[in-house]
Parts: sequence; C-alpha cells; structure tokens
Amino acid sequence: MELVKTKTIFFDCYQTLIDIETDEDIKKENEKIGWQRVVTLLNQNYAINSSVDELLYSIDQHKAGFYSDKDKMIYHHNLSKILFEVLREDFNLSVSNGTVLEMIYEYRKISRGYLKLHHPDIPNILSLLSQKYTLSLASYTQSSFTKPELEELGIAKYFSHFIYSSDIEFRKNSPEFYKKCLDVSRTNPNDTMMIGDNYHEDIEIPKQLGIHTIWINNTDNESLIESIPVINIKEFGRLPEIVREIFIPATKDRVSPLNQ
Repeated sequence: MELVKTKTIFFDCYQTLIDIETDEDIKKENEKIGWQRVVTLLNQNYAINSSVDELLYSIDQHKAGFYSDKDKMIYHHNLSKILFEVLREDFNLSVSNGTVLEMIYEYRKISRGYLKLHHPDIPNILSLLSQKYTLSLASYTQSSFTKPELEELGIAKYFSHFIYSSDIEFRKNSPEFYKKCLDVSRTNPNDTMMIGDNYHEDIEIPKQLGIHTIWINNTDNESLIESIPVINIKEFGRLPEIVREIFIPATKDRVSPLNQ
C-alpha cells in the first residue's frame, strides 16, 4: 500500500543543493563571455548583426519596462520572456520559446562557472526523504537556468513541485513567494518545511507564515542561533533525523477534530 504523504519539504537550490561560482569578479567576467556566446549564435544562425552591448541594452530596457510599476525588492522578471520580446520587437526575429531557452542555457553554462552538488550525499538524502515526504524546490532563480541544471545533476526526479521566482514573479524575500508555495503544495504551514542557506529568505520569511525551517550553515562558524534548527553543510546526512524530530512534535501538538 502506497504511503500517503501529508507533509511537504521545500528546498532552496543554490548553495543548499547545488554549488556554483560565487566570486563576483569571476561571475561578471563569465557573464560577458556568456552573452558573447548568445550574440555569436544569433549572428551565425539568423544573420543578426549585433553586439553584446546592443543586446544587453535591449534586455535592460525591457527589464525596466517590467519593473516600471513594480518594486524590485518584491518582484522578479523572467529572463526567457524578456529575451523572447527583445528578439521579436527589437531585432525583428521570430523564434520559438524552445530556441530562446536553448540560447539562455548556452549563456548560463558559461556564466555560472562550475556546477556540482553541494554535498555528495544529496541524492541519497533526497531519495530517502522523498519516500516519506513530498519534496519541492523553492528557488530565487530563473527557471531557464535551474530546470536543466537539476536534470544535469540527476536530482530533478526527487521533486514533485518546482517554484521558481522567475515563473511566479515574486522574489523569496516576499511572503507572497511562500504563499504560492503553500498553494502549490496544498499543505498548511504546520505540515510544511523550508530548508535553505539564506537566513533571511529561507528562514525568517517562511517562519512569518508558520512554516517550519532548517537553516543550512555554509560557514565555518560553529555558533548557532538559538531556537533555530540548524546544521552545517558538512553534516547534511543528519537532515532526515532533524526533519523527523521537527515534524513529530508538530503532529503530537495538533488536536484531533474528534477530541475538540
């Protein structure tokens, strides 16, 4: 008989499950090279005689249009939609969404630098947790970046839902992001958990809605924040144990409708 999963765990992606380049100087240089790759593809495949500066100027203009009536601290643009608009409206080029996604991922593979799992035990831990809980991804990212990366690393199969800020147009530092997570998972906050490395976005914001949290401490600082479940990334193997300890009290403390 298949186990009915009544609880959902949302995972942050980058620096929690996936590790990419974080050095800002290296990232800026990689981004330039990445956009040059896109321009080269446009020139080769569609005879679009453009420069990186021209393409980025158009992208920035369309981004400005998106944010003209929106708070950048709350909302998040979708890069694939913007590039699609840029090519159609500014370069008079009609291409499919699939082609746009392919070009964006060509950029991404260069701009991100390296790509690897943040801990070698992540596939095993996700597999173990997925047998008992519904696993979902909740990431401040462009879906056009993250979808293929999860497949590339072989961990997409463990997740039932994927919440990307670019798709729902809310950043993770907005409670609206986590309200959408709850809507998608169809669980109440007491049956939901968020696991991530960003203390503000992954811990403080979801806790405002009553969602359980576990903070992944990526630093060498061994000091812990009181009353916040926390593990060091080196101890990722302890995650199932900590999840169970958090959810079991949550179940015991709930009053049965029959006893009300």
